[in-house]
This record gives sequence, structure tokens and C-alpha cells, in this order.
Amino acid sequence: MSDPAGSDALARILARAPGLAGRSVDVELAAPGVASPSYHAVESTTFRLVVAGEPGGFLKVTEPAIRDLIDLSASFEAAGAAAARGLAPAPLALFEEEGAILFEDLGADWRPARMDDLRRDDRLAGVLDAYGVFADGPALSRSWSVFDGVETMWRLLGSDADTLPPDAWWLKRWTDAIGEAIVAAGVDLRPAHNDPHASNLMLGPDGGLRLVDFDMAANSDPYHQIGALLNEAFQFDSEMARALEIYEGASRPASLARCRAYAAADDFYWGLRSLLLDRLSPHASLEFRKYAGWRFLRCRMLVGRPGFEETLRSL
Repeated sequence: MSDPAGSDALARILARAPGLAGRSVDVELAAPGVASPSYHAVESTTFRLVVAGEPGGFLKVTEPAIRDLIDLSASFEAAGAAAARGLAPAPLALFEEEGAILFEDLGADWRPARMDDLRRDDRLAGVLDAYGVFADGPALSRSWSVFDGVETMWRLLGSDADTLPPDAWWLKRWTDAIGEAIVAAGVDLRPAHNDPHASNLMLGPDGGLRLVDFDMAANSDPYHQIGALLNEAFQFDSEMARALEIYEGASRPASLARCRAYAAADDFYWGLRSLLLDRLSPHASLEFRKYAGWRFLRCRMLVGRPGFEETLRSL
């Protein structure tokens, strides 16, 4: 078994993990990393811990090369806040030195969502409701915006990086304009999960839903994660407007415009982050550049749409 945490680090975790110290624990790889098309399990390695044939926990170990990008204590706090509201598996222990968090294991009856799940009104309503419940909870210690993230990725990657597309400067200029328009329109910061990849939404028996992976969680504009989610699930404005009606109880053009604007910024952010992972990750076989290319393409299509500048003026 490949052990990116290092056998010594893994031994230290198991020796200190609640309920596992001194017991015989089988460690199983939970999910292989796939950058494209799903961006799943590429920034961490996950393990299922099994004790006497029963679930002993779900261990998430951040890739050492990117630990500076993730505030693990903030992730642990946000996961705990979500779990307290019945929205996530409980975080059981934080191992900052090893870059790991041990969670409750949901069990074999749970699976990651797929795009077709999110296109079902009942599933989508469940996700939107979960986001709303989390947003109504107490504020988190960390605040963040996708525009903060873009600036960080742009600085770390370097504006002259040879992996950037030729029009990266143009996409960056549009992203800056989106940020300025949203700040001018006003932002209400609320607790948010902020990472609505389908693989971070776990579906269980009887319609159960749990949010996982809180590395991006922070106090943010809720419409960022809504825009990112709808951008993943739907292609047309009419579909997004219907989904927003589920979320808000009415179809509001200003909300759709904000979601569209955030969707473009989110695509640019994840394109940049993927290129940085391409540079830092030891897993050269993962297709980070392919995933980045897709996110840049979708950003380019969004900001290049006729009337996009008018969209920003209508926020």
C-alpha cells in the first residue's frame, strides 16, 4: 500500500486516534486520485480504518507538497460546525503535524454524488437546503472569497508561468472586474462549504445527504458556492433560474447575474489551482493540466458571452 503520510506518521496517527490506540487496525485506500474530469481525491489521500471488520474511521491526509495552501484547523472547525447541525460526518481528531483529520466513517451505504444526481430537483433541493442550514449557523473563524483565492494562486503560480493559457491576463482582468462589481453591490458573509464538486456531496440511504471536505470552508458570500454548484450541474440560464427559485422561493434576475459572475471567477480560480497542483504534486500521472484547460475554457465562454458586462452592471 502506498502511504503518502509516511509509515512513521501513520503509526503516530493510529497511536493517538480516539478508540484505536493499542488495537489492530487495517488501513485501506478509500479512493484513487482523479484530476480529470472529476477532481477527486487529488489534494489528499483518504483511508478507511477497519477494526475487527467494523468501520474505525475515515482518515484524510493532505498531500505534504500543498499543506501550506490549507488551514487544517479551520477545516476541522468547519467540519465540526457542520456535523453539529447534522450536515457532515463528525471530525474525531486533528493531527496537524501529519496534516491529517480523522472523521466518522459514513459506511458502505454512502456514495459520492454524480452530475445527474444534482439535476434531480429533490437532490438539488437537499443540497441547497444543507447550504442554507450551514449558513444560518455561527460564524467561522476564517473568512475568504474566491477573489482572495485567485490573487493567492496568481502570485504562487506566477503571471509568466509557461503552463498558463495565452489569454490568462484577459481572464484575470475579467475576474478582477467581477470582484469589483460584487464588492460594489455588497456582500453578506455567511458560513459556506465553498467546494461544491459533486464528489464532496455524499448520498446515503433514504435520501440522506452529508457534506465532506471542508478545506475551502469559510465565511463567504453564499452565492459563490451556489453559482459554482449550478455551473457544475447546469448549462443554461433557464435551468439555473429554476434552481435559484428552489433556493430563494422566487426567480430573481440579480441573483442569477451574481451566480453567473461567481461561476466565471470560480472557474478561473480552479484553473489556476490545478496548474499549481500540476507543479507541486508528486502525482505526475494525474491530469491537472487537462482539468485546468476545461475550467479556463468554461471561464472564457462565460465572460465572452454577449452582454456579460451588462450582467456585472446588474448586480
